[in-house]
This record gives sequence, C-alpha cells and structure tokens, in this order.
Amino acid sequence: MSIFINDTARNNLCKWTIDGLKNKYAIGAYLSPFTSPRSGGKKKNPKKVSEEILAENGEFWFDSTTYALSIPRNKDLCHYNTWNLWNNSGVNLTSIEALKDHIKRVYNIQEELGSPLLAPTTLVSNPDSLDAQKAIELSHEAIKTASSSAWLTIAGDQQFWSCEASLDAYIGALDQLEPKGWLLVVTRENNSMPPNSTPEEIHGIMRTTFALSQDRPVRVAFGDIAALPAVAAGAEAIGTGWDMRQRICAYQNFEKRNKDSKGGGWYQRPTLLGLMGGISKGDYELLESESRQLAQKLSPGSIGPYPQQAFRHHANCLTEIVEDLKTLSGPERVLALRDRYINARPEWVQVKKITRDNIGPERWITPFLDGIDLFMATEGWR
Repeated sequence: MSIFINDTARNNLCKWTIDGLKNKYAIGAYLSPFTSPRSGGKKKNPKKVSEEILAENGEFWFDSTTYALSIPRNKDLCHYNTWNLWNNSGVNLTSIEALKDHIKRVYNIQEELGSPLLAPTTLVSNPDSLDAQKAIELSHEAIKTASSSAWLTIAGDQQFWSCEASLDAYIGALDQLEPKGWLLVVTRENNSMPPNSTPEEIHGIMRTTFALSQDRPVRVAFGDIAALPAVAAGAEAIGTGWDMRQRICAYQNFEKRNKDSKGGGWYQRPTLLGLMGGISKGDYELLESESRQLAQKLSPGSIGPYPQQAFRHHANCLTEIVEDLKTLSGPERVLALRDRYINARPEWVQVKKITRDNIGPERWITPFLDGIDLFMATEGWR
C-alpha cells in the first residue's frame, strides 16, 4: 500500500483511515495541528485517533506543518495554538533558540502520540537565499536533537521546485544530514484541480526524489495524482484525501474560517484511470449514459454516489498506478508512467466529444508528460 491520508477538517480521519487499512488502500494518516485541536473538541481526541489507527497496524504521524506558518494569508491558528508548540514568546521563525525549543516540543508530542519523529521545517521559495539557509540550519538542529532518527521535510513553493542548479545544490546540502526519510511538500497559490503544475516544477521534484530515494524512503504530502511523477522517480507513498485541502497544499487552505465550518463541500469528481485525471460528477453521469462501454473502459467498476464510495474509488485508482510503478525501477518505471499519460490523450478526445468538459489533457496530461521528458533528458534516458 502506498497511500496515506492527510488530515481533514471533518471528524472522520480515524474511521476512514481504518477503512482504508482494512480494505488495503491506505497505510495510515498524518495529523496536523492546523486542522485538529490538541484536546479534540468536536473532533476525536488525537490520542484516540493514534491509538485506534496503530491498533489496526496502520501508521500514525503527527506533522507539525511548521512550514505553513510562512504561507501568505495564514490566519487560521485557532487549532494550532492549542498545541503549545512554542514557548511563551510565541511563534518566532527567526530565533535559533526559539526554533530549538520548537523542535523539542514537536518531538515530545510525536513521542506521546506514537508518531515517528518528523522534523519541522520552514517554507522556501528560493533555494539560494537566507531563508533556505535557515531551513538547512533548522534541519541540522532537528537531526542532531533526534540523533539522526528523524525524517526531514522539504517544503517549497512552485518557484522553489522549478529551480535547477540551485535546487540540486540545496538538496545535496540537506542530503548530507542523513535523516531516516524524506517528506516533500509543494505549496500552491490556489487549490484548483488539477493543480497548475508546470513542467519545470515536475522536473525539479522528480530530480529531487530520484536523488534522495537512492538511500532513504521519500514521500510526498498533499501529492495526490500530481505526485505520480515523483513515484515514477522513486517515491514510495503519496498523500491524498476526500477534501481538496487534503489533496493540495494551497495558501487559501490556511485562511481563517468560520468557527461553524464543517469542512466545506466533498470533492467527488470521479477519477478515471484511463484519463489519468477526473471529470465532474455530472459529466461522468453523462458519459455513462451516452457511452457506458467507454466509461467502463476508462474506469472499471462502480464509483458509487456517496462521498466515501467516491474516495475509495479514487484511492484505489491511485493505489493501482503506484503499486504498478513500484514493481519497476529506473528508466522502466518512468517510462511506464509516461506511457499511461500518452495512452490517456486520445481517450480525452472521445470523452470531450460527449461531455464538453472544459478541462482536459492540456491540464491533466501535458505539464506532467513534459516534466517527465525533461527529467529523462537530464538523466540521459532519451
């Protein structure tokens, strides 16, 4: 299994993660202080969430998501402030002493909740900057504090992942710290689906994943279907969920919300394996009505009308692709994903004739395929 579930504003992380464990489409869950309060409140207590997931032999991670403090428009600190992750002076991303104290507080909570150690980090936009150097210093301190038994997070925006030589040098410096594993995050300006990925961004995250995965496991948080090129490059698992905020790490996800918010609308756009993407629920119903044979070819089996059924189908689609890729390595692994994108293009032509969907291969296929081609050229594989 290769899918983990990112935290959700809804009170169903535990129940649906356990469903994923029992039905073999999830490996566990990551809980965030921005999404879940320390004491539980209207949500299940984090300690109970951890205990119940671990009891089913799943993974439970507490991700401090410290990088989100640097995200523009981040005003949603209601839950975050209940975790006591900083000393009495409050959040301070500039003081090394405050950051050292923050690391210890994060590790203490992770040990209490039975989570592997996952070091905090800051968000980087330019790998050749003072912010980047501070992130390296924070990671160094985190590894030293954990005696090298912690995973490191690398969080960057699309500009960061689109850099070339400076990104590679930054990753090389972090790699010298020899953590237990890596969690990669791409932050985005909006939560449009599919993400507004660029070939350069895909190229950057594939280069990084390929380099780091030679020695240690690599995962991509909030990756969802956009993280499949990272899997082709060597990542072992990707994060997803049933809400947009679990699939994309977007700035607007951290804006202040109404206290009575129940999590927003369910994301139920069906994912079609044969398209390497999704269409609206209404368009899928139209496709089934007009060409049931094509609908079944593109996504075998029943998707179901309810949110959990839609998520199971989506997670199973991701799992099928990821597990297929993980049977391969090197150029063959990358080519296998490339072939999926190439084969999906003509299918989109047929689907758009029926549905008139205004989002198609130019968003779902082209940037990912072009990014893969850049990566293969860099590695001398084509």
